[in-house]
Formats: sequence, C-alpha cells, structure tokens
Amino acid sequence: MAAKSSRRTANATDQAGLATLLKLALASYENLERELRTTNATLEAQARRFETAIDNISQGICFFDADERLILCNRRYAEIYGIPTEKLHAGGMLSEIVELRLATQTFKAELELIRPLDSEDAFRAVSKVLAHHVEEGQMHKVWDSLPGEIRRVAEAQQAA
Repeated sequence: MAAKSSRRTANATDQAGLATLLKLALASYENLERELRTTNATLEAQARRFETAIDNISQGICFFDADERLILCNRRYAEIYGIPTEKLHAGGMLSEIVELRLATQTFKAELELIRPLDSEDAFRAVSKVLAHHVEEGQMHKVWDSLPGEIRRVAEAQQAA
C-alpha cells in the first residue's frame, strides 16, 4: 500500500512538473513570436524607408549581383531610359536590360562603364549584346554604337 501511495505521489509530481514545463514552453514561444513580429515590423519599416529614399533620388540607380542579375533599380532609372517599370524586376538579367535600352534607343555605348575591361571582358560584353541582335540591320546599329576600343578587341578575338 505504501508503494501505491508513493507511485501516486511520484505521478502527481511528474504531472505537475510536466504542466509547469508546458506552461514555460508556451510562454517562451509566445515571447519569441512577439519579438519576431516586432523585428519584422521594424525591418519592413526600414525597407519602406530605403525604397522611398532610392525612388526619390534624381539619378537613375541600378544594382546587379555577380551573375549580372538585377538586385534593384529605382523609378528614375526606368524614366531616364524609357523602360516600363514592370520590365525591371529583381532577378532580370543585364543583357535583358541592354535589349530594352536598345529597343528604346537609349543605349549609348556604355559597356566600358559596366566594369574594368580586359580583352576577355570586352569580348564577353560584345558577344552578349551582339548575340541577341543577329538581324543584319540591327547588327550594324549595335556594332556602330560600341566604343572603338571594344570593337578592336572583339575584332582581334574574332580573328584569333
């Protein structure tokens, strides 16, 4: 009988301990959830301020990652180059934007400004643009718009 009583006491103690542990876990979860909501609200507010600042700069701004994918650009960039804003989306390729600029005739041989050029960079830059414009008339227009240095490098690479 004493054994039964001691088991009941142990069970009651275990159940009370589990109930307390459950309450603590629930309180911790609720606290973490509250902190997460607060952090998210803060980050969203910062993102809105950042987007507002970028969109209100008078210069056109465009950022790309190492794979030449668009990270962000502002409304002014789209206005300057006559590109519909819905066509400038995160993840879009630099070559697509060059195509859009060619279509709006706002491309002015700016390839040398993309990054410092060595002969391989120049050839890749020219190849990317020219590969998308194989129609004869358009090809001449694109080729003529390239800086002389880039044309010379491309011609040398092609001859090699």
